[in-house]
Amino acid sequence: MNNLLIEQPSKTTDLLPTLFNPKSIAIIGASRDEKSVSFGMLKNLLLGNFKGRLYPVNPKADSILGLKAYRSVLEIEEEVQLALIAVPRDAVPGVLEECGEKNIKAAVIITAGFKEIGENGKKMEAQIIGIAKSHGITFLGPNCLGIINAAPDVQMNATFARRKAERGNVSFLSQSGAVGVYGLEYAAENGIGFSKFVSLGNKAMLNENDMLDLLAQDASTKAILAYLEDLTNPRAFIDAASRITRGKNAKPILAIKSGRSKSGKRAVASHTGALSQRDDVLDFLFRQGGVIRIGSIEELFSQALCLSTQPIPAGSRMAIVTNAGGPAIIATDEAERLGAEIPELSDELKKTMMQGLPETVSVRNPVDLVGDAGVQRYEYALKTILHSGEVDVILVICTPQMMTDMEEIAGMVASLADTARGKGITLVASFASFEEVMMEKTERILRAKNVPNYPFVENAVQACATAIRFTQLRQRPIGQVTTFDVDKKAVEEELKNARGSFLKGPESYRILESYGISTARHRLATSKEEALKAGREIGYPLAASVVSPDIIHKSDTGGVILDIDDEAELAKTYDRIMAQVAQKVPGAHIEGVFVQEMVTEGAELIFGAQYNEHLGHLLMFGLGGKYVEVIKDVTFRLAPLTREDAEEMIKEVKAYEMLKGFRDIPAADLEALVEGLLRLSQLVTDFPEIQEIDLNPVFAQKDGIVVVDARILL
Repeated sequence: MNNLLIEQPSKTTDLLPTLFNPKSIAIIGASRDEKSVSFGMLKNLLLGNFKGRLYPVNPKADSILGLKAYRSVLEIEEEVQLALIAVPRDAVPGVLEECGEKNIKAAVIITAGFKEIGENGKKMEAQIIGIAKSHGITFLGPNCLGIINAAPDVQMNATFARRKAERGNVSFLSQSGAVGVYGLEYAAENGIGFSKFVSLGNKAMLNENDMLDLLAQDASTKAILAYLEDLTNPRAFIDAASRITRGKNAKPILAIKSGRSKSGKRAVASHTGALSQRDDVLDFLFRQGGVIRIGSIEELFSQALCLSTQPIPAGSRMAIVTNAGGPAIIATDEAERLGAEIPELSDELKKTMMQGLPETVSVRNPVDLVGDAGVQRYEYALKTILHSGEVDVILVICTPQMMTDMEEIAGMVASLADTARGKGITLVASFASFEEVMMEKTERILRAKNVPNYPFVENAVQACATAIRFTQLRQRPIGQVTTFDVDKKAVEEELKNARGSFLKGPESYRILESYGISTARHRLATSKEEALKAGREIGYPLAASVVSPDIIHKSDTGGVILDIDDEAELAKTYDRIMAQVAQKVPGAHIEGVFVQEMVTEGAELIFGAQYNEHLGHLLMFGLGGKYVEVIKDVTFRLAPLTREDAEEMIKEVKAYEMLKGFRDIPAADLEALVEGLLRLSQLVTDFPEIQEIDLNPVFAQKDGIVVVDARILL
């Protein structure tokens, strides 16, 4: 069983031949106006040598661009498999009705003016969805740029983009038509070819999850890029991505998800609750699904260049060969920051290297051939490293000195491309000439052998690191969801008898204990006498806190007192809590005082869970205590968790180093932390009615964990 609720590919995968490989297309709204969207689409289809039949539809034209025009799609006698609709918004419903009558099952609606403009547009969009469903039509859009399939037996450019998309093995999903154009333009200039391009538009029917299912089956797609402003169904997206990015035939998914800032969110439309609103929660969820999140369009495509042209490395060992120390230092720092390993080469390899290189060079890694390095020096070093078996990635840096023949060195590097590819080694270049003619020459030489070149060394390293990151992601075990013997009936009774949505300490503790999660020894005291009796049974020191359905943050009201050392102090504490709470929260219903053992040993952590209607339960783990929302050292995953998920969560937080043992803090029982997360995951999976859980603090001790405070919201 996977760590996610894996869904089967949707029925829209049946549209693969129709949407991306239609034998005939009707361009409804085709125009003779050269500045119109529909003219641009028809022209692109013709210039791209689309292999199927084209039928322009325009009630006022006899022919367009040399093709016979039809007054209505109903006048076309032959079968039409795909409709491209570019008519005024108010005409779209009628056009869809005609498509249904013509038995067309797939459409791309280019027309804008739907939900993106407000309530009237939303109503119109709902109308066309209803019409489409009534006729069994599935459409892409509306408000989109179109689609591209660059396969040689299709050659369909059904967009109004200016630049032709070259054939390649990258597929690109874009929610924004303009970003799609940016991508097509950048790719054309930088030698990146496409298998498929999809402009998602408003995603009224088909969305990113449907497209992932399609592209997962597409043999010509090696890497998937995405620009997304929102996720239609985040859970389904993570599930689909998890399928695609794992295993032998895995495909990398690189995604830009906009809306990181508050302003960006506007443009795009408990402790656990507060922290789960952070944008970087999506980073953790992408990680769980194997998606690599990218920050910019330029990064998206520059890193895709490496993934699409080079073998995926077997590991993270990276060698840097350079003729300049400064760029190599920058590259090393960036590589280590991004998780690549720059290992020192073995003594045997260094000895072999020095047999063919002058004494002035450094062969530790980076291999610095120094400024006067010529092609022979580069060639000897690169061939020796290629055949060593000690590295997975090689970055070749070449800066222009007076004596440097960059064109010759580029040719030599290109000549080694097949050898590197045969050994599964990722070969990347950073030829830093910014003189236009030389840049074009070296770029052309390297591109001819599919060696990606990045003039700025940081970009080269980022591309290498992304390839390494994908290697790590695709090697992740699928994992099994662990279940424990628990008292589910006891929890059912607690929830059935709960009075109100907020469960107080005693109720929360009983639920946790039913699922094997250890809590501090405790008693609920409804009088001072009961409190004193609890103190004698538990032993000192103690902590005491108010129990009230009207008070969530107890310490803010004076409702928590710690380090109670004896019976006299406990008696005073009881009176003090009652008085302070009555003063600060007049009218609060107080059910008693919760007396529990004072736990001090171990690091303070937080375990949490929050339910989201699109995601299910989001689990949180990190450094706890009252400053948790300030320090924000937490990580997230979707339930149900596998053991691998839980282990990753623990290792991701900065507090992990402390948990391994630090100064006077003993090493925590890491196995108990893993088990605690898995038991919490099982609890919220079994009871989806639980909206939120905060366990803060949880003390991580050398022999187990202890929950000291718990809040459960239904």
